[in-house]
Amino acid sequence: MKKKNTKRIVVLRLLMGVCMTVFLVSGFMLAKDLFQTRQQQETFDELGKRFAVNTEISDESDKSGENQEEVDMSLPLKERIPPQKWKEQWEQLAEERFSVYRSMKAENSDMIGWIRIEGTNIDYPVMQSPDRPDYYLHHDFYKKKSSYGTPYLSEMCRYEDPRTSLLISGHHMKNGSMFASLQNYTEKEYFLEHPYVQFDTTCQAGSYEVAAVIKLSASGDQTMWQKLLFPQEEGDFEEAWERIQSQWFYDTGVSLEKGDELLALVTCEYTLKDGRILLIAKRIL
Repeated sequence: MKKKNTKRIVVLRLLMGVCMTVFLVSGFMLAKDLFQTRQQQETFDELGKRFAVNTEISDESDKSGENQEEVDMSLPLKERIPPQKWKEQWEQLAEERFSVYRSMKAENSDMIGWIRIEGTNIDYPVMQSPDRPDYYLHHDFYKKKSSYGTPYLSEMCRYEDPRTSLLISGHHMKNGSMFASLQNYTEKEYFLEHPYVQFDTTCQAGSYEVAAVIKLSASGDQTMWQKLLFPQEEGDFEEAWERIQSQWFYDTGVSLEKGDELLALVTCEYTLKDGRILLIAKRIL
C-alpha cells in the first residue's frame, strides 16, 4: 500500500509540475504577445505622429458660394464627395506630406510610400524589398522582427515610371489592425462609406476608387488576379475582369478597362482554405 501511495504521490507531483510548466509557458507567451502588440502599435503611432497636418477629407459644402448646393449628410460618402473633389483635396494634403515621406525614406530606403483609407485602421508605410520579397511580412519599419510585419509591395510591381499595377499585402490581425479592415468590404454599406484609397509614393500622390472586392483561394485563383494586374497575352485582362465580376460581393458601379492603373490590396480570409480578401481599385489621380 505504501508503495502504491508513493507512486500515486509521485505521479500527482509530476502532473502538477507539468500543469505548472504549461501555465507558466502560456502566461509567458501571452505576456510576450501583449508586449509585442503594444510595441508594434507604438511603432506605427510614432510614425503616424510625424504627419502634423489635417488628413481629413472634408465632406461639407463650401459656404462661400452664393449658389452652392447643400450636401445631404445622410448620403454615403461616395455620393457626398465626387471623385473630382476628393482628388483636389488629396492633392493639397499630399503636398504637405511629401517632406515627411522623404525623411522616412532616408531612415529606411525600402520605404516606397504610404497607404491610407479614410475612416479605417489602414494608415501605414508601405515597403518594398525586391531581393527579399517577403521580408516585411515579419519585420517592422525599423527592420526588427515583428508578427505584425509592415504592408509591402510585391516584387513584381514597379512604382516608378514606367509604372505597373500595384499589389500591396498586409496581415489580417485579430485586434483589427493592419489590413483587417478589408474584411469589412464584404458589405456594400461599408464600401459606400469608404470608397477611396490613398496610396502616395514618396514623391507622387495617388488616389484610387474601389472597383471590386472578392474572396479567393491564393493557391487556386492566383492566375486570375495575375492576369488582371499583369496581363501577358491578348484577352488576359478581359478574361480576368469577367471572372472577378462573377465573384464579387456587389457591383460598385466602377468599371475597369485595359490600361487602367490598378491598386490591389490583399490580406488573409479565414472561411476558405488559404483564403484571401482582394480589393481592387482604379487610379483616379
